[in-house]
Amino acid sequence: MAKKKAAPVFQSWDEVNQAMREISVLDAQVSSAEAKMNQLINDIKADTEAVVTPLLQRKAELEQHIQDFTESCVDEFKDSKTKSLTFGEVGFRKTTSIVTRNVKAILGALKQNKMFDCIVTKESIDKDELAKYDDAALAKVGAKRDTKDKFFYKPAVERIEA
Repeated sequence: MAKKKAAPVFQSWDEVNQAMREISVLDAQVSSAEAKMNQLINDIKADTEAVVTPLLQRKAELEQHIQDFTESCVDEFKDSKTKSLTFGEVGFRKTTSIVTRNVKAILGALKQNKMFDCIVTKESIDKDELAKYDDAALAKVGAKRDTKDKFFYKPAVERIEA
């Protein structure tokens, strides 16, 4: 048994028009509240940045001094790569990175040497490009065009503000 569609709340275009007016007023109130919120957030960010910036500068300065001293004593790290101190540790870690300068040349060489496991390929459907084809072509690939009328409304904000 099919469900009955409920009767609409509004019974006239005048009621719809008044609801559109109320939506415009609500949108204006929301915009005002969001503007106040954003101003408060910006003020907090500015206050925090004023406090944090000199702290981070001092931290970076201390880190550089620690690194300089530790590097000057590199001979002490022959047996162990880490030196434990009361308030932390310093040391050296072996790191390895792959340097790539000419990506196109490297990709070509990887393909030539059949190193396909080193190539990342991301596939996705370009729906904008697919939309250019006719319905028959879409059906061939298992896609279809879905066209429907979608409800919209646009309050006349300039009339409310006047």
